[in-house]
Amino acid sequence: MLLFKITLAPILIALVSLAGRKWGAGVAGWLLGLPLNSGPIIFFLLLEQGPQFASGAARGSLLGILAWAAFCIAYAFCCLRMSWWRSTLAGWLAYFAIAIALLPVSVSAVWAFALVAVALIAMLRMFPQAPRPDEVSTSPPPDLWLRMATASVMVVTLTGVARMLGPTRSGILTAFPAYTTILAVFSHRHGVAFAVQALKGVTAGLFTAATFLMTLSISLQHLGGMQSFALATAGALVVQTVSLLFIRREA
Repeated sequence: MLLFKITLAPILIALVSLAGRKWGAGVAGWLLGLPLNSGPIIFFLLLEQGPQFASGAARGSLLGILAWAAFCIAYAFCCLRMSWWRSTLAGWLAYFAIAIALLPVSVSAVWAFALVAVALIAMLRMFPQAPRPDEVSTSPPPDLWLRMATASVMVVTLTGVARMLGPTRSGILTAFPAYTTILAVFSHRHGVAFAVQALKGVTAGLFTAATFLMTLSISLQHLGGMQSFALATAGALVVQTVSLLFIRREA
């Protein structure tokens, strides 16, 4: 089980990173909207804590998307005038502020999804206009192993402390933008335009994660684990395909 935890999420993150290098920062961000972190963590919580705990964690993770999106828009605005580390601190501050505010919130998965969808639409309309991109080096940044290591650490840590944190806190923490931070920083190194494009792609892709988590939270209360994950994945793929149209239009 430990070996499975250590290897599954990093492999998924590596595939997304390589795809982003081929098709650009916006596509990489869009792919990060997939539940590559929360999905494996909730799967392990299902195996270790049971379906009710996993359902609650999925609902908490759904709410946590609000904090994740807050990081994206905060970093996007700050990187227009600040360095990458100042932008990162500002983004993390926005994430934790929203995450703490969400801790006492108790709503159904359907209402959580509605709240997240409205917030994401508003944020996409508020996103700063990306400046004209500069030329960049064709050599890829050496961050692939860092992304993979981060994935392993997060999955093992969050599943290890889940019983102490409870389902809602565990779920919200699965939305911590670790991979998004790495993508934003390395994109920012190549130019502000690439960072803004990547973060807008992430925000657009979060509709996929929201659909996956809402479906999973509801179905785990009525169906088996494999059926629930299959149903949630099918719904997420439909939304991900639709959101690709938005990304292509932006590009």
